[in-house]
This record gives sequence, structure tokens and C-alpha cells, in this order.
Amino acid sequence: MTRALIAGLLLALTCGLLSPFVILRRLSFSADGLAHASLGGLAVGIFLLGTGPNPTLPAYLISFVFTCAVAAAMAYISSQRRIASDTAVGVCYLAAFSLGVVLLSIKQRASGHLEHFFFGSITAVNPLECWLLAGAVLVTGLFVLRCWRWLGSWTFDEDLARVSGVPTPVLRYGLILLIAATVIISTRVVGVLIVTALLILPGVIGTLWSRSLAAILGVSMIVALASVSSGLVVSASIDVQPGPVIVLIGFVFFVVSLVINRVRERRRITRPVVSTAASNR
Repeated sequence: MTRALIAGLLLALTCGLLSPFVILRRLSFSADGLAHASLGGLAVGIFLLGTGPNPTLPAYLISFVFTCAVAAAMAYISSQRRIASDTAVGVCYLAAFSLGVVLLSIKQRASGHLEHFFFGSITAVNPLECWLLAGAVLVTGLFVLRCWRWLGSWTFDEDLARVSGVPTPVLRYGLILLIAATVIISTRVVGVLIVTALLILPGVIGTLWSRSLAAILGVSMIVALASVSSGLVVSASIDVQPGPVIVLIGFVFFVVSLVINRVRERRRITRPVVSTAASNR
């Protein structure tokens, strides 16, 4: 459980840093597609190297190359005039995901652990995955700090940022590579479905609480850390898989934030009406 808590908090920090940019740049479906495609990459690595259900470092490297190739295929297909971007993402990730299921099913030693790739097995995380998650936190944090002066304008208005001289291709491809690396490392730790939720829910909640990028980023990280830590505690107390519990707690945070945001909007609407009526009197 100690190792699971460390891995969960490291993953929460990484996803909390990336989630606002995934939401504000409308990359939710692309992140989901890369998360599913990463299963195909891990399966290729496990199949080619002949390892067991726990991927090794070379298997993670193969998965990273495979997932980057899928991302490039998404970009190429979406550039065709007759194919929309969401269609390209769907076609590519379904093919990669299906390939992963087939290869893992062929491998007899891995076929009994397919559910771990869907829902994760954070309590079985190994030291290699902890170190990889720590590296993901470090690289993501350095990327955000190094590019902070550009990220604000690029996130909210890419056209204006491009005219202002912001290196938008560097930011776009850097973000995609960070998302790909995060989902590859996290697929076996928390599962395909859970890492997608951690890349979406914290950022959505952050946008409900603030419109400043710095504040959105802070709220996103707090929500991700709170969801993971409380999810591990609750799952241990009721003896269930921690991954789905983490997502449910994050969803509860989202519903509460949505309700509070609606109440705040109604108050803003009614206050001018009341003040105008008082002045007329």
C-alpha cells in the first residue's frame, strides 16, 4: 500500500499538471484514444520480448514508439479533407486497442491479466513503474515551468499566440508526447479507463472554479491528489479495486463543483436585478 500510495500521488501530480491543457485545448478524445492505443503498444512490447504480464523497460520503450506512431497516424488521417479529426482518432485507437487485446490473448501468461490493463492494479505496482512515474512528474513539471510564458496565450488562443511568435508546434507536440508517455506508464498501474478520467476530471473541475490558468492548474492538482489518496483509503477499507473508486470520487468532486458553480452564476444574475430595482425605488 505504501508503494501504491507513492505511485498514485506521482500519477496524480502528472495528470493534474496535464489535465487543464487537455481540457482547454479540447484534447479529451485524443487523450482517450492514446490511452487505448497504449494497450496495443504494451502488448507489442510484451509479445516481442516474451516477457510476463509485467512490462519491462524495453517493453515500455516499444510502447512509447508505437503510441507515438499511432498519434502520427491520427494527425495524418485527420489532415485528409474527407475525414474529421475525431473520426481519425476513433479509427486509429480502435485498431491499436484491438491489436493489443489479440496479442495479449495469444500470450498465455498475459491472458489472465487483461483486466489489469482496463482497471489497473495499483497495489501491484513495481519499483520500475514508480521511477518511471517520478520521471514523468519531473519532465512534465519542467515542461510547464519552461514554457509557462507561452502556455497561457497558446492555451486560450492559438492563432493569437502564433502571430505573437509563440512556438505553437513545440507546445502542441510536446504536450502530445507527455500525454502519450503518461498513459503508457499508467496503463498497467491504474488502467486505460482510469488514466483517461484522471486526464479529464481534474481539469474540468479547475475550469469550473477559476478562469486563470495558474488557478486552474492549482485546483486540478489538488483535485487529482485528493481523488487518488482518498480513493486508495476508501478502497482499502471496503476491499475493492482502487481504480474505479478513484474515478467515482473524482466524479463526486465534479458534481459538487458543478452545483456550486451553478449557484454562483445564479447569484451573479440576480444581484444586478435586485440592485436595479432598489435604485429605481
